[in-house]
Amino acid sequence: MITSLCLLIICVNIQAQDVFPENAWGVYTWGVYNPKVINPDKTPHIKGAPTILRWADLEPRNGKFEFDKLIKSKLEQLDKDNYYTTLMVWVAFSTKEVTAKDTTWAFTPPWLFQSGVPLVEFPPTVNPLGNTLTRYFPYYLDSNYKFYFHRMLNELGKYVLNLPENLKDRVLFVQSAEGSTGDGQPYKGHPIDSKYNISSREWSDFRIETWKVLVNAFSKDGELRIPLLTNYDANEEEQYNWMLTNLPNAVGLKNGMFSHGYHISDAQERLANFITFRNEVEAQGKVFFARGEQDAEYKTYGWSKQNIAQGLYWSALYATHCGLTMWNVPWEACTSEANFPAFILFNRYAAQTRASTAKFAFCALRSGLDASDTNRFPEATYGKAIKFNQQRYVNIANAFSQYGAQMSDPSKAKGGGMINRKRKGYNDAGWQILPGNYQRHLSQIEPEETSIGYWNIDTSIYGRFARGFDYANGKNTMSFDLDDNFFDSHASVVKPSVQVKIIYYEGDEGSWELCYHSADEPMKSAITITNSREAKWSELILTLDDALLNNGGEKGADLILRNKGTTNCRFHLIEIEKGHLKD
Repeated sequence: MITSLCLLIICVNIQAQDVFPENAWGVYTWGVYNPKVINPDKTPHIKGAPTILRWADLEPRNGKFEFDKLIKSKLEQLDKDNYYTTLMVWVAFSTKEVTAKDTTWAFTPPWLFQSGVPLVEFPPTVNPLGNTLTRYFPYYLDSNYKFYFHRMLNELGKYVLNLPENLKDRVLFVQSAEGSTGDGQPYKGHPIDSKYNISSREWSDFRIETWKVLVNAFSKDGELRIPLLTNYDANEEEQYNWMLTNLPNAVGLKNGMFSHGYHISDAQERLANFITFRNEVEAQGKVFFARGEQDAEYKTYGWSKQNIAQGLYWSALYATHCGLTMWNVPWEACTSEANFPAFILFNRYAAQTRASTAKFAFCALRSGLDASDTNRFPEATYGKAIKFNQQRYVNIANAFSQYGAQMSDPSKAKGGGMINRKRKGYNDAGWQILPGNYQRHLSQIEPEETSIGYWNIDTSIYGRFARGFDYANGKNTMSFDLDDNFFDSHASVVKPSVQVKIIYYEGDEGSWELCYHSADEPMKSAITITNSREAKWSELILTLDDALLNNGGEKGADLILRNKGTTNCRFHLIEIEKGHLKD
């Protein structure tokens, strides 16, 4: 749990554009950069690709580095395509198949073990492809390992900082990868020889020691020239304090559970802690940034595989809601036009993290069935509120089945995020999943009291979730509150050319009205729509020339969707685009 961190710091308001290039945030590929498949013609909606280096390739012989071959040539091509990149060096592990004779030195240079670094062996395990592997790791706390590891990082920093400016500027940040493939822990599993166990205290010290080396390596004339990103899952208060104290202009986190899909268990506390730290960073006037990657689950498991475009679209919304500024997606997915709407959406909102500087605010409508919520789902009705009580999830989903809710693979719902990712189909109930809408700067007022959730409306990208009216129960008004900081100090003046976008389901019988807080009246009618009943989603875009949007409606609403009939119209998303203020 991240606690409030009290530091005496002189704050300087550093703008993102002072640290990162304008328009740098958005979708990046995941995987090895290959300009034959990752280029503006084939992947038009990505901003760049990571540069992931294996130590074994980077330093194939002791003290002999392949920087030009592995870094400079890629940066030259990235610069040509106007792409950005990030740097990360994977240091471990090595493997061999049980049936094979030789070890495959995947990430760790073999000469390292010939130079006195202990080779740590692990019991055989079965990988996702079904192959039985024996893994080997270096012993990170060995003095020889630290010497060579730190030397490599220092040489890397020296090389990058002495590149031509146009190439150096292509590198957004360096991700510290202290252990196995950039994960927060040293090993995957437990060593056969227990003397190589590494305690959490020892690992914490090693990680911070690594960060100190990286800050020194990428500093010039006493100034850190390339920001540092660390792994969220391994950080505790000590690491957060160190970053706040020692990283001068920008602080970055990797948070994989925000990027591997959506509807992930145990998300509530994770997101709350993440936001707490982000606020601490920004309170010091520093820039906060975050990344996470989508992996092969998008084409492996049924929740996405059965409808990849829809799965990626809602994954993009989830990553946006959780505050990622960079979303890495496997390059194969980035070449498919069916997936482009997901990438366009994430690129649109990625940099819009602060309301006062954002151009867009949105609210994507959904209802999450949180099985841990005993107020909404009493134990007497739905069963004991224990994470592993599979029947409780089923009971909750069944209660909303008339609205489309389902539990296709309930056994995966009762696990953590890594297990959720393996679900074979749609699970609409989860444990401490986010219960409400996915949004930025625009929130629905009392969503459960004023509307009802719908699930699995159709197979379009929008149709996974929605909210709508519930006429029979008197839920006919959906109200929205725009963040008061969205228009900064202009709250009491008219905001001309404000654009409102609504995506709604045309197939519903009935009609509805959009109202907004205007300069003339608290809630002015902008338009009334009568649905055609054609089975499709439609997009409505309106320009409001007299919008005040200063909480003038009921319950402080800025916008209201009002039912004009006796049926239940459904909606996917409402967005506000900031216009130009009159003098």
